[in-house]
Amino acid sequence: MFDDLDPQEFEDTARTVIESCAQAPSAAERGKLLAEAGLLGVIAPEDVGGLGLSTRFAAPILRAAGEGCLAYPLIETLLLSKALADTDAELAARICSGETVATIAWLGTDAGADLGGAPMGCQAEHVLIFSADGTAVLAPIANAVRAVETHSFDIDVPEAEIHVSGAFKGVELDLATVEKLRSDARMLRAAFIHGAAANCLKMASDYAQDREQFGKLLSANQALRHRLSRDALVLETMRNAIIRAQSVRDDDVEMARNAAWLCSAQSGPAIAESAIQVFGGMGFTWEVPLHRHLRQMRAQARYGGAALELDQLGDAIIAGTANPWYAEIADAA
Repeated sequence: MFDDLDPQEFEDTARTVIESCAQAPSAAERGKLLAEAGLLGVIAPEDVGGLGLSTRFAAPILRAAGEGCLAYPLIETLLLSKALADTDAELAARICSGETVATIAWLGTDAGADLGGAPMGCQAEHVLIFSADGTAVLAPIANAVRAVETHSFDIDVPEAEIHVSGAFKGVELDLATVEKLRSDARMLRAAFIHGAAANCLKMASDYAQDREQFGKLLSANQALRHRLSRDALVLETMRNAIIRAQSVRDDDVEMARNAAWLCSAQSGPAIAESAIQVFGGMGFTWEVPLHRHLRQMRAQARYGGAALELDQLGDAIIAGTANPWYAEIADAA
C-alpha cells in the first residue's frame, strides 16, 4: 500500500512541523501539531491510527527532530504507540493522536523505589516502567506512581524521576515486546543524534565562513578547516551506519543497530563540542543552540546506556579471540 512512499518526504514534512512546534506553548500543543501531520503514528499499526511503516520511515522524522531541538518525547511516543497496539489499542490510538502524552523511565527497574530518565515525565499521563525480569508496565502517573522533575541534561525535554510508593497496575508488555522496543529505540536515538550533529556542523561551518578575526575569515585557518573536515567525515560515517542498519536482515540486524547507535552516541557529542570550540564563548550563549544540542545528545546517550555498552564491547574485544564485530582474531595469543 505504501510502496511508493519516500522517507525523505517525511523528513521535509517533519522539519516544517517542528518549526511550528517551536512556537507552541505546551507539550500537548506540540503533540497535537505532530499528530495532525501524521508523525506520531508512523510505525504504529493502521488499526490504531498509525501508518504501519518501518523504522526506516521514522528515522528521517527523528533526524529532523534532532536538527530542530524538538521539545517533545517523540521517541517514547513512537515506541509506545507501536508496542501497545496489541495489548491496549484504545490507549495506543490516543497516543497516536496526541490526545495522551506518555513517556518511558529509561533508568532503573521496578526492583528499586525510584526510577529516572523519564523525558517530560511531569507533563505525561502514563509512564512505562521496566521490570527486573525484562517485561514492563505502562502505568498511569497518579497515587503510587509520581513524577518529580529533577536536574536534567536536556533543558528542552526535561526529565523526571519516577517515585513508586506502592503497588501499581497498568498495561503489561511481555519480554519480546520490550526487547523489540529497546532495539527500535537504538535506531531512533541514532537518527536523532545524527540530525542534531548535522545542525551543529552546519552552524560551525557557516560561522567560520562569515566571521572575521584579525582581518581574515576564520575559515582561512588551516587547523580549523581540518577540524571541520574531520567532523564532516565522522558525520558521514554516522549516516552510513544508520543506512546499513536499516538495510541488513536476519542475524545481522542487532549488530548493525548497535553499531549505528554506539557510533552516534560517541561521535555526535564530539561534533557538538567541536562546533562550540569554533564559536568560542558564543557557543555557550542562548543565542546559539549548540549547547542545547549537546545536552539533548548527552541525555539520549544516557537513556540508552551507551557508556556501559561501550565498556562491555571493549571488555569482549579484549577478553576473546573472537567477537561478533570482527569475527576470529587469527593472531590472538
